[in-house]
Amino acid sequence: MVIARLLSLAGLVGLAQASSFPEGCEPRQVHIAGGADASKSLSVSWVTDGSDCGDFSSVSYSSDGWTKSVGNAAPSSPTRYNQTTTKYGTYVSPYLWNCELPDLAADTEYSFAFGATQPSPPSPPSPSYSFKTAPSATSSPSSSLYPTKIAMVGDLGQTSDSASTVANIAKEEVDFIAHAGDMSYADCDHDRWDSWFDMVEDVSSNTPWYVVGGNHEIEHSDVDGEIFVAYENRFNMPRVKPAEMEPFTGETSCTPSAFLGKYDWGNSFYKFAHGPSTFLMLNSYTDTAPGSPQYAWVESTLAGIDREATPWVFALFHSPFYNSFSDHQGEEQQILMKSSMEDLFIKYRVNAAFSGHVHGYERTNNVAHEALDPAGPMYVIIGDGGNREGHASGFLDSTPPVWSAFRDNTIFGHALVTLLNETHAEFTWEKNVAEGVFETADSFIMENQYYL
Repeated sequence: MVIARLLSLAGLVGLAQASSFPEGCEPRQVHIAGGADASKSLSVSWVTDGSDCGDFSSVSYSSDGWTKSVGNAAPSSPTRYNQTTTKYGTYVSPYLWNCELPDLAADTEYSFAFGATQPSPPSPPSPSYSFKTAPSATSSPSSSLYPTKIAMVGDLGQTSDSASTVANIAKEEVDFIAHAGDMSYADCDHDRWDSWFDMVEDVSSNTPWYVVGGNHEIEHSDVDGEIFVAYENRFNMPRVKPAEMEPFTGETSCTPSAFLGKYDWGNSFYKFAHGPSTFLMLNSYTDTAPGSPQYAWVESTLAGIDREATPWVFALFHSPFYNSFSDHQGEEQQILMKSSMEDLFIKYRVNAAFSGHVHGYERTNNVAHEALDPAGPMYVIIGDGGNREGHASGFLDSTPPVWSAFRDNTIFGHALVTLLNETHAEFTWEKNVAEGVFETADSFIMENQYYL
């Protein structure tokens, strides 16, 4: 649920009208993501220019309008990253902060602000931000679990079309956003990460925003071989354990379209549960073969999901399994991941898989190994967020394959999944008309194949 950012605290009992942050400590680029169980915890991330911020580096939060109950959470120590490339030289990031808000109540609206509260009455600084925790999959009533609204987007970038997509998602008032890779299109120019986070902040500071890495997050350094440096450092997804990464020593560009490197755990792949849904967030650009860390984790995670508690299961990864566009055909990471993981998706009745990479929109019918199969997942390409590279160039054939239900390479937009109950969901593709104006171009009622 999106709750508007409060730019003034006037009218809230016991709160100061404004607070002055120490020099270099004003929080910027605020973004949030729920924990592995989004009914219990949330991560707040932001940047500052300085690191000696004292109490202003903590986060205060309240579920009752700052009148009685106020919690304080201290962040981890600030970090910075740097990356050197021949083209752009050495970039040094702002100070990056992450703060976990633990032990939250399910299905509850919270406000949070930066700075420690003052005693009697509490006086957190301005501005304040708001979010709502997910309902509990095991203890909340069905009326709280449904409907659940989820925005899906990919290949966003930071053009005027990108801004339209973000504005349109904001109007949807969704519970959270799932982003199938290619966020900023910084492409080793790391200042563009700063401008991208500035662009999305009004939404990302109030709506949990989950991401997976795309090829534009690889950002291979031609000096030391490092990969995914900005992606791993700037986001704080619900990690299973710390990242395991190795420099890539082969010849490649900053953002290769076809690529396989070594990047496991961390933000590379993880899961989260939000109400009646579980999401597996995967990495197309690291090893996905049987025996790899990612494959073993996906198999054990799918086998362990309680479908009575979370009947809806989705996967997100950047490089699509099913693609009738002429772009991005035959890439090694796509071939290997599909050959190893499609059977897992079929076996465990994953409801749908969302990808980007191709700059268009395509929805399949339920499919397994290129054949229509009601027990197979629906696959959706949502790489139409608004990136600077433009639309996909065309299709392999003017006649779509039997598994392709709808496709378009002319309009930017986003997708919306609304979980209606444990057996049915509504899927729509919303095309941009203008900033703040969109219309439904494709719609479909999904049946949960777990119950077939």
